[in-house]
Amino acid sequence: MTSWDEFKKKHGIPSPVKYPIAMAQIDPNGLCNVGCWFCPVGYAPNPEVGKKNMPIEMLDGILKQLHEGKGDFVSPNFDFIYTAHYNEVLLYRHFEEMLGLFRQYGFKTMILTNGTPLTPAKTDIIKQYQDVVYGICFNTPSANQERWSKAVGMNEKIFVKLLSNISYAIEQLPEMFETKRLSIQVNGLNKMSLFEYGGWIDKLQNAPDIDLDPETGSLATEVTEFEALFPGMQVYGMPSLIDRAGHLDKHGVITNASAIESYNKGDKTRVVGCGNGKEVGGRPNGWLHVNANGDVFICCNDYDFESTFANVADKPLKEIWHGSEHTAMIQQAYDTICRTCSAAIWE
Repeated sequence: MTSWDEFKKKHGIPSPVKYPIAMAQIDPNGLCNVGCWFCPVGYAPNPEVGKKNMPIEMLDGILKQLHEGKGDFVSPNFDFIYTAHYNEVLLYRHFEEMLGLFRQYGFKTMILTNGTPLTPAKTDIIKQYQDVVYGICFNTPSANQERWSKAVGMNEKIFVKLLSNISYAIEQLPEMFETKRLSIQVNGLNKMSLFEYGGWIDKLQNAPDIDLDPETGSLATEVTEFEALFPGMQVYGMPSLIDRAGHLDKHGVITNASAIESYNKGDKTRVVGCGNGKEVGGRPNGWLHVNANGDVFICCNDYDFESTFANVADKPLKEIWHGSEHTAMIQQAYDTICRTCSAAIWE
């Protein structure tokens, strides 16, 4: 008698995913209020399908299944969930209730924010949930009012509010500040980012005008000015931008195409894996990604949710994770969006 494994192989039926869920990225609200030059949101609005507030009951159901699935389809060490996918989590209508659910099920998160919605009221909420919130990272590209406005597409006047929000967080969360769990990430470029100097990026025609000197250029200046504004703050430059699986390339901003061709692809012909979290199977095999609509998709770089393969309202997570639709979508992603990603593993 032909075994089920032999039958699947003969008829091309995908096998279940062999990795447990090791990490999760759940986007509870699907909307960002800024349009940074290095992000797809700056060039195309957040996709309508995910631009909503996830019902708190749906989030509760996801977290409960992840908690109860530990040691089965979820890694026994699973305890951390990112709540960002081109969104601003502080805009989530049920933000405080979300933190309460994280506490209930024993999960932690990191608040990734542009800083403008971190009002004193939101900081006061976070202060009550420091057992849940590991830290706050401000994704803020400039310490200068005019440059910040151009970089994120917001009115200059809001910059004053942003600085006030950061100052209040430092005052109210002293332990986070002292342990460097309050941080400012400054995304940008310098000469060493560029492919011609051994980096991963080519600037395209729509990229902003940037002084690329590593010591005195735009990125170094922003870091220095933030350190002066907030002495003792953890501030770091992030020159290793990616083109978000080809999205920024399409809009003529930056591309990783030359680096991918030279460093990863060469004469190889197909993508066979993901190097982002390779130890847990990569993004497609080891990470759970869910948008505010409850759609389950393959990777955080999928801005337009083209790799959606299930919805948490239709099936239990375990069935979704081990389903043939998941495995089939992994292969489809390897043949499409992964080919323009710097994390792809080729053979």
